[in-house]
Formats: sequence, C-alpha cells, structure tokens
Amino acid sequence: MRNRRIIDECFAADGALATPAIESDSVAGLYAHLPGGRWSSVISHAWLHMFGVPEGMRVVPLEGPAHGPRVGLVVARTEPASVVEQALRPPTREAGVREALDELLHSYPHGRG
Repeated sequence: MRNRRIIDECFAADGALATPAIESDSVAGLYAHLPGGRWSSVISHAWLHMFGVPEGMRVVPLEGPAHGPRVGLVVARTEPASVVEQALRPPTREAGVREALDELLHSYPHGRG
C-alpha cells in the first residue's frame, strides 16, 4: 500500500515508528473503526470535509513540514494553449482548495494527545 509507505516514511523522518493494528486500503475502512473509541488513525485533513469527526473523537494536527506527494495540473507547452488548459487554468489558480481544507481542519476542536 503506497499510503502506508508514505506514512511510515513521515514517521521515520521524525524519528518515530508507527505499529499499525489495522490497515485498510480505504479511508472509509479506517473511519469505520473509529467510533468504538479504541482506535485512532492518520488521515489527510481533506477527508474531514466528507466524513467529519466521529462522536467522542478529536482532531490532532500533525506538526512540522508537510510530507508526501503534491498534486498539480501538468499541461503541454504549446501555442496556442489547448481548450482544456484554457478552461482549467483559471479555476485551478482561484479555487483556494488548500486554504479551504486548512480552514476546515482548524474549525474542529482539537487538542494534544
């Protein structure tokens, strides 16, 4: 699982070792185990928009530099620009997705754990 490897690398970069008890290839699978209160999970804050925070749980933002892959729009360097590029470029610059997700993360009560 690629995401498991990314998480392991992030922990290792900070000198920590995670010993998983449950692994899933879906965020929904991870969320299914949370309401019982026995488990915790490392997920991207982007999923808070869809799933929220289960009752009795809290969000603990990870500190330090962001790790992991970035997502971007890659287009051919041609003139004139393709119709698809012309259509996608303005909304990708103006969408503010990162800011919206960061705001969502900080809208949930959280603490140190």
